[in-house]
Amino acid sequence: MSAAEHGFRALAPWYACERGGFDRFDPRALAPALQKYDRADFVTRLLADPRASLRFDPAEDVWSYPVPVALGDREPGRARFATHRLVRTGLRKLYQPSHDRFYAVVVELFCDRPGLPRPQSAEGLEVGFVMRRRRMDLTAPPQVLRRLAGRLTAELLGAERAPAGLVTSEAGDVLRADLARTRFAEEQRALLDQVGLEEHTEAWMTGPAGGQWRPLGGSAPPGRPADQEQEFPMWRLPPRSGDCPERPAPPARSLWFGLVPVSSGDHDDLGAPKFDPQSLYELTCFVRRTARPGHEHCPVETSWSAPTESFRLAAFYDPEGTKNRTTSLTLPDLRAVAARAGGPPGLGGVVVTSPPGSQFSFDPGGGTPSGGSVGGTTARTCTFALEILMIVAFFVFSMFLPIVVFLFQLWWLLALRFCLPPSVEALAALKAYFAAGGTLSTMGDDERADLDTLLGSPGAAARLQDPGSGFADEDGDDLLDALTPPPPGPVPRPEPETSPPDPLCGAGG
Repeated sequence: MSAAEHGFRALAPWYACERGGFDRFDPRALAPALQKYDRADFVTRLLADPRASLRFDPAEDVWSYPVPVALGDREPGRARFATHRLVRTGLRKLYQPSHDRFYAVVVELFCDRPGLPRPQSAEGLEVGFVMRRRRMDLTAPPQVLRRLAGRLTAELLGAERAPAGLVTSEAGDVLRADLARTRFAEEQRALLDQVGLEEHTEAWMTGPAGGQWRPLGGSAPPGRPADQEQEFPMWRLPPRSGDCPERPAPPARSLWFGLVPVSSGDHDDLGAPKFDPQSLYELTCFVRRTARPGHEHCPVETSWSAPTESFRLAAFYDPEGTKNRTTSLTLPDLRAVAARAGGPPGLGGVVVTSPPGSQFSFDPGGGTPSGGSVGGTTARTCTFALEILMIVAFFVFSMFLPIVVFLFQLWWLLALRFCLPPSVEALAALKAYFAAGGTLSTMGDDERADLDTLLGSPGAAARLQDPGSGFADEDGDDLLDALTPPPPGPVPRPEPETSPPDPLCGAGG
């Protein structure tokens, strides 16, 4: 590298520093910034104004884990059915696009020289990032892990002691979440000394044989072709002339952004998925200068940023993610489908092919199937109208939902289902009944029929009156709260980040 050339520093963007009250020389500016959005057009919004992202919610954008709640400690209303509560840690959690959450990583480039001057040109620069996995292997007796995790849980809950029932397999996760962020207080040192902690960073290496997580800097296994770490591109944000109305030219900043991958269909050569909800991940950005003409023989110089904060990825069915997005389905109109059945068959539908020896045959038995067999000597192809599959699927769901609730005593499932409009008459009658001092055990035929209507399952009220159901007499009001649709209102939206003015618009910079 000649004297005129230099390396680069990829730091947090200026507006992240302004929000935090520090400058680019502060150690807090070393990590690239993760930015959150709630719409799929977030790139357009990012290009329009990189400051216009959403704040990370300290109550939702962190990894949490469930702990049991004793019946006597439960709150009234819908919370009466919640057998567990979430304990929130300080570890960041990123959600999926199916949760209406999207993320970008942003850095600002500076020349790696005294004073960190800004580069005048991006010509010949390649900017990108890698996603790495942090491994924390804990070796300690199970009772030590549970004791440490219990104390941390009590600290996070603000309680004198942790709730009973912390699963042993989750104890290590609880400790890893805290160790990724900070260390325990000194009063836990005696227990921590009994824990063996081996921490290392892994890179996703790709090549002809596929992808594989491997310790950073490690060599490929014997017999595996040479591969390289997977890299993701970053793009430069264009200057915004409207940022400084009093200046004819926009500030000469070098801001770059990349799209954070939160899901992948890739698997390693052992069949394990590339990403999972249990591992810790982090992003590290790089700047690579291409060789000038005549210097192609020179080694490529790459400058690396510090890693972002560690984070976990939400599962597809993460309940705190799925609540952000509504999916609407309308069942087929049986009358319209019946009318369509009288017409000539069309080409549309779902084509299903059953290979030889894989075709089911059974006697429906008037609702109790029996005498089934598997056979077939040739492949058979059938076309089913999509409406048939939807009707049968919803029938099976409706039939098994109350069975699952009653068989496994999962009463909290009732709080996740409500119908609009509800039976106004049945709801009003039951509210009046319980307000007058009625209880579940003293319900008559009329009250049981009204409750069956709200639950959508004949005979459900009689099962609730069974002493083995787990419901107490005074739980009637709480049950109605769970079955009452929420009041209409605006959907809560994440709070936007602040948009500080660019200090380069003034005399400083």
